[in-house]
Amino acid sequence: MKDSTSELDGTQGSGIDDGTDLGTDRRGFLSTAAKIGGGAALLSFGGTGLAAAADGEGSDDDPSDVEILNYALTLEHLEHAFYRDALQTFDEEDFEGVYSPGAMIFNSPRPRYGTYQRFERIRDDEKAHVDVISQTVEKLGGTPVQEAEYDFPYDDVNGFVGLARTFENLGVAAYAGAAPMIDNKDLLSAALSIHSVEARHAGYLNLHEYRLPYPDAFDPAKTMEEVLAAAGQFIVSDE
Repeated sequence: MKDSTSELDGTQGSGIDDGTDLGTDRRGFLSTAAKIGGGAALLSFGGTGLAAAADGEGSDDDPSDVEILNYALTLEHLEHAFYRDALQTFDEEDFEGVYSPGAMIFNSPRPRYGTYQRFERIRDDEKAHVDVISQTVEKLGGTPVQEAEYDFPYDDVNGFVGLARTFENLGVAAYAGAAPMIDNKDLLSAALSIHSVEARHAGYLNLHEYRLPYPDAFDPAKTMEEVLAAAGQFIVSDE
C-alpha cells in the first residue's frame, strides 16, 4: 500500500459524481495502455488501436464486442482484487467497531454489524463479474485479459472505503460510456445488468462517505480513455 493518497478526479477521497472532469492527455493515456499490457489488444480499434486514436490517427470504427468486454474485464479484475485483498487485511472489528465505518454511519445494530458482510458481498459480485465476462470472451473466440498487479493507496479501513466509493462510481460511468457501443443485444442486456449492480454498490459506498446514494437524476458517462487513465494509476507497471 502506498503512503500517499491518489486523486482520481482532482479531489482527495471524492468520486466521479461531482462533475469533475478526470481528463487525460496523449502521454498519460499511452502510459496507461502500456501498464495494462494485455490492454493493447482489448483496446484496439480495427487494428489502429486507441493509442493511434489518441495520436490523432484513429478510424471511425467502434471497438468490437470482445474488445469492450475485455475493457470491462480490466476494471472488474481491479475491483475484485481491491476488495479481496482488503478483506484479507481488515476484519469485522475494523469495519464495525468503535469509530469504524459501520459505527460512524449506522445507529442501529443490524446494519452496523453487517458492514463487513456487505463488503464481502460486493467482493463476491465483482468475482462473479470477472468469471462471467471471462467465459463470454472465450465463447466469442477471444482471449480474456488477466488480472494485473495493483498498488492501492490506503492505509486504514476508512481510506479503503473512500477509494471503494471512487472505484464503484467510476465503474458506473465506465459501463454507461461503453454499453452504447455493444452490437450484440444479448451482451448489451448482460452489460446493463452488471451496470445496475455497480450502481447499487456505488449507492451504498456513497452513503458511507456521507453523500447521497443517488447524487443526480442522470449519471455521467466516461470514455474508455478517461476511465483507463483513472484506473491506470493503480496498475503496477513492469517498466
